[in-house]
Amino acid sequence: MSKRLAVPFIRIGIITSLLLMQFALVPTIRVRAETPKRWDELSLQELETRLAENNAQVKQLAEMTFRSGVGNLGWESDPHPHAAFTEWAIVHLHQASRIDQIVLVPILWRDTVNGVRSDGFPLEFRIMIGREGDAKGTVVAEFDENDSILPRVAPLVIPIEPTVGDWVRVEATRLTPRALDGRFLFQLSEIMAFSGEENVALGGRTAVSSVAFTRVRKSAPIETLVDGFMPYLMNPAGGNGSQAFVGFFQTGPEASLTFDFGEPRTLHRIHLHAADLSENVPQIQHSDYALPDHLIVEGATQPDFSDAVRLHEYRKLSIYDAGPIVMFQFAPADCRFVRFTAVEAYKAPEASDRYRCIGFTEIEIFEDCQNIAAGIVPTSNLNFSGSDGSLASLTDGRNHFGKIIPVKDWVAQLSRRHELDLERPRIQSELSDRYRIQSRNLRWATVIASILAVGIVITILVDRLIRNRESSRLKERFAADLHDEVGADLHAIGLLSDLARNASTSAPNIDPILKEIRAVSEDASRSVRHIAGLQVHTLYSGLDDLMKQAAERIVVELEHEFEIEGKEFVENLRPRTRADLFLFYKECLVNISRHADATRLGTTLKASPKEIHLTITDNGHGLRGFSNDGIPPSLKRRAKLLGATVAAESCAETGTRIDLQFKRMQWNQLKKR
Repeated sequence: MSKRLAVPFIRIGIITSLLLMQFALVPTIRVRAETPKRWDELSLQELETRLAENNAQVKQLAEMTFRSGVGNLGWESDPHPHAAFTEWAIVHLHQASRIDQIVLVPILWRDTVNGVRSDGFPLEFRIMIGREGDAKGTVVAEFDENDSILPRVAPLVIPIEPTVGDWVRVEATRLTPRALDGRFLFQLSEIMAFSGEENVALGGRTAVSSVAFTRVRKSAPIETLVDGFMPYLMNPAGGNGSQAFVGFFQTGPEASLTFDFGEPRTLHRIHLHAADLSENVPQIQHSDYALPDHLIVEGATQPDFSDAVRLHEYRKLSIYDAGPIVMFQFAPADCRFVRFTAVEAYKAPEASDRYRCIGFTEIEIFEDCQNIAAGIVPTSNLNFSGSDGSLASLTDGRNHFGKIIPVKDWVAQLSRRHELDLERPRIQSELSDRYRIQSRNLRWATVIASILAVGIVITILVDRLIRNRESSRLKERFAADLHDEVGADLHAIGLLSDLARNASTSAPNIDPILKEIRAVSEDASRSVRHIAGLQVHTLYSGLDDLMKQAAERIVVELEHEFEIEGKEFVENLRPRTRADLFLFYKECLVNISRHADATRLGTTLKASPKEIHLTITDNGHGLRGFSNDGIPPSLKRRAKLLGATVAAESCAETGTRIDLQFKRMQWNQLKKR
């Protein structure tokens, strides 16, 4: 590996490690599509944002607080052995109305394993709305198992295209098993049909396909589908609760509460929020606590109620006729005064037989879906003794938990909370998987970065070692080149000088010798420039001629035979290899000239596409005074630079034979091209 290869490797390693660490730590940012994505299609940042939005929305929604104590259940159809039965329920409205939303409230069951869940809510069903005389109606909504509406504990809110109708029908075509015995049936706690903010199904006439046998018949009559009683308590988000008003009085006169609106108002609906809550655990109050058994609601324009109109009469025949909110609507009536008269007040278990009580958390009286009783303190015909709360708390807009919200908003918030509660664990599960993958990637990135760091350190050390070796190699080559090239030229100059001295008396003979000395000096100068790196490519072209010329100069007095095969392969050698081969040959000539006392010299250079083979022979007395293999160190050094093998055969009788052999394409030659 050379310096040029090592430096890019270091850079690549650093960049790769940084990219891997970024991949492990930084989530991929994806463009948000217009169509909804699956959880696995969302980026980590989008999932975290979705979870934060989910938590923020939940804090603004009503709590899912379930009723306790006694109350009605809702409607149950006949049970069946399998799911493929059709059961239905129909609600006839008081008058034709423009319906824009249907709400189905499930019956709930406390499962010891899964907690509260719906019981008998249909898996497949459809909703029809029709006019009087139209038996089929129009299908406004259909659901099947692909809609994933189960499991659920919240109301199912179904927005529809505004449709005018006199009746609403819910038809189940695929039933689910009830928790009690696993038999299939259709159960509903409430059917609500909203026209704007008004539940036009409240108190409507109902009909059903069948009614199941229950141990307590009054707990599930078909009228419970539209009585306004649901399995939840209104627990709005935020705000402070208010103490319910409960007034005690002696038996005798009927207790009444009267509201004065200051002017006639058109009334159509009233909500009575029961005082059935206490902060004790367990509760020490009945769920119908302080709610009169018989209550008459009247409206009038005169303060003495001389023109009184009965708006509603409420009878609590059993505990099943009570709920957290008693809702009733009536034909619109113009009234300035509204009076609530407890014909038969509530008998508190803890009170003596002489005392009765009446109480509510809130009384709402509506005109055009607006509570006009808010802030109006009612008057009473009695002075209550030992009362809890005050009459002002009846219209402060708060119940035990906080601010009272419209029923339509309440059920919508419960439905939305249910969706968010189902969504949250899925997001958290996906986030956990992503964090686990990210942690694994981080560990791998750390391992890879560590390996790369070690690799970079090793590369730097190897690069330093390579550079040191290269420096040593350059020094070795420089010394070898000086010795072989310049030494050979100087030796040739010395020999020529001797010839010149011998021929000094003859001018014609000395002139060629001086010219040769001049030529050798110029060759030595070029060789020095070559060794210094000033000339590389052209100095040793025509290698066979150079070798012949060197023999003529260095062993001028020897008989020389020169043979070459594959000249074209020799010329295709890279310049550095040609130079090393030529200098090896010159060093051999110098050694022969100095030490062999030979009279004849033979040179054979054979080149093929694969290898070069140089053989040099003389008839001298052989190599003496060298190492055991008889090869001079200078030849070994030059052979090493060539990546070649060198062998020597020497004896006094036959002379010396030196063989040099190397492959034309070697790694140490390729990397220097």
